[in-house]
Amino acid sequence: MTPRQLGAVLVTGAHGFLGAALVARLRGTGHQVIASDLEAGDASCDITDFAQVEAIFRGQTFGTVFHCGAVSGPMVLADQPLAIWRINALGTAHVLEAARLHAAGRIVVCSTTNVYGDLAEPVDERTRPSPKSVYAASKLAAENAVQGYVHEHGTDAIAVRLSWIYGPGRRTPTELENILRTALAGKQAVFSAAPDDFTHYLYIEDAVDGLICAGCAAAPTDWIYNITAGAGVPAYDLAKIIADLRPGVRLTLSSPQITASGPSAIDIGRAKRDLGFSPNTELGVGLEKYLKSLMRDS
Repeated sequence: MTPRQLGAVLVTGAHGFLGAALVARLRGTGHQVIASDLEAGDASCDITDFAQVEAIFRGQTFGTVFHCGAVSGPMVLADQPLAIWRINALGTAHVLEAARLHAAGRIVVCSTTNVYGDLAEPVDERTRPSPKSVYAASKLAAENAVQGYVHEHGTDAIAVRLSWIYGPGRRTPTELENILRTALAGKQAVFSAAPDDFTHYLYIEDAVDGLICAGCAAAPTDWIYNITAGAGVPAYDLAKIIADLRPGVRLTLSSPQITASGPSAIDIGRAKRDLGFSPNTELGVGLEKYLKSLMRDS
């Protein structure tokens, strides 16, 4: 089946980790892109203000909208839960409504596999979500907004549940980055996980691939898709990969009082079938690239 053409593209959150990488890829392949973010880009916009969102769409005909503008993880604005809710849930509704009013093409909304919560079993899109944070709950609300617009208004929209994105260019501090920087400094790094806790890291270029696949899929049969690296990697194996990449690194695992192992695997069969998505970067390869980028930046 012939892939769908993206047409003119709007990317919200265009100066964030994922949004910036997506904009770079799209412009590098010759696509017309309007990059929008809170205080920068081609069109600055606060997505919690519907008038600002709608103004970007006015006079434009976007073939595809990639909605990356959001709080990027549970570690961001953790002490401001209402702000998380407004940005992730209300902001998504604003984008969907502006797209509806101005007859935009497909809208791809970034969600998260965190909606599955601490379910210690393999999961797929049919698994009942069990969010354990305001961040995850707000992303689930954004997904529900997508579902509502799809079924009531016939909006061409897809929500993609992305797992833990890592790689060069990430500016928001994460535990993985802290571990790698500590290891590079020759100090002992402590990973707050039990050996059998599962991790679900997705390399940035694979995440971008997933978004583009969602935008270009000719005839998706559903409105929600997992975009992950597939089977989880136990924390013990992750530590071993890092130690193999940097012999002599001192990395220990420290289980918190309450250990949440999370899904052992996140099925991506639906995304493979409907979107043509498959991750291409093995964890060891991605971590090596990330380490090299951290060394250049230090």
